[in-house]
Amino acid sequence: MRKKAHFFVLAILASIVFGCSDDGDTYQPTYLPSIDATALPSENHPMTMFEDNESPSKMYDKTDRWFRVNEPFQIIQKGKDSVQVSLYSPVGLTNVKVYAKLPNYDKRFLLYSFSKVPAFHRSFHKIPLTEKKNDYLLESGNTVTIDKIEGFSSGAIQFSVESDDPLFQKFKKIKSNHLVQFHDGYHINELGKFLPMNPVLAKEAITMIINYSYALSHPLYYSTFTNFDKYKQEQAATAGTTINGALNWHGNAEDVNGVYDYLTKDEIEKIYWNYLDKRTVYMAMVGGDSAWGGGNLASQWESGYVSGHWVGEMSVWSHEYSHHIGFSHSSNLANSGEGGGQQEMLTHFYKYLIYLNDLPFTDSDVLKTWSKTNYLTGTYKKPVFIISPKNPFLLKYKGEGKWN
Repeated sequence: MRKKAHFFVLAILASIVFGCSDDGDTYQPTYLPSIDATALPSENHPMTMFEDNESPSKMYDKTDRWFRVNEPFQIIQKGKDSVQVSLYSPVGLTNVKVYAKLPNYDKRFLLYSFSKVPAFHRSFHKIPLTEKKNDYLLESGNTVTIDKIEGFSSGAIQFSVESDDPLFQKFKKIKSNHLVQFHDGYHINELGKFLPMNPVLAKEAITMIINYSYALSHPLYYSTFTNFDKYKQEQAATAGTTINGALNWHGNAEDVNGVYDYLTKDEIEKIYWNYLDKRTVYMAMVGGDSAWGGGNLASQWESGYVSGHWVGEMSVWSHEYSHHIGFSHSSNLANSGEGGGQQEMLTHFYKYLIYLNDLPFTDSDVLKTWSKTNYLTGTYKKPVFIISPKNPFLLKYKGEGKWN
């Protein structure tokens, strides 16, 4: 027996009152239609973000272009009666459901259902609650009927997103919630040391950092990171040598004749989660002889954005990202010295994930950036990935370990 729940807004009380009635099996709910975001009318103002010829000023607008790496599909309330929908992904999604939760009501109900959302999509949608009385599907399968509500203050509606799309399921696994933006201050203040990015490169940067965040969140990465001493032992045993250099992760204090400031297990665990926190990262492009990182900044050369990450060459990015987290050259968390540090380990691991096809994006054809010569300073060919048979993760896991 399907139940229909009603609630009404009482303006005097400024609260929501709920009541339920049982109409037996006779009530036939009428739900809002599914939305195909590839064919929206003009009133939704549909657009593709980061079009090749888009003005970089839009990309650098930090009030407008930002996302969290674990939430590439973004819902932001605009005014009292609308939302902005954005997808920061080079590949579109299917069957995306946006649920809403209101104050004083503990059940989520389906607000929007998108059959298709194209890559780097943005559009604007009226909140149907503000237009007329509608039926909405609850997660339980029951129906709630909600009368028209005049509007909502900011934050009054909590939005959540679900989808059975395999790509979205990969997004959900990302534990990192870094906020990603682009910042023009670096090349404006230090042109030469840094160069301007453009939307073509920004799309590559977004693609890379989602992949990278997935890799950081991966159970195999967590296990290896928190047991780096074991990883070092296994590397030495495979090579038939003694352990070279530092035996485990150590901090920023300078090495004194092979004496390192080793981190405790608890400190290593905390550092791992620091890599996945809420801090803001500004992605920039290097123009000079050295890449730079620290504070909010993490950067690399054009070649790293265009082709490097597709073939797993993540050493520079890992190094600068670790500066962004707070480690200096004296720590093996930010270098490959002392017989191998995080730069080396992360690069081997990232290549193994490409080999497993266990990243959100592994096909450079989704962007074809190497072919967009008008927007690049270098000349590139299509990246071709090859894994070394000596990759330590390949040797250990032998094709196993995919994040299922």
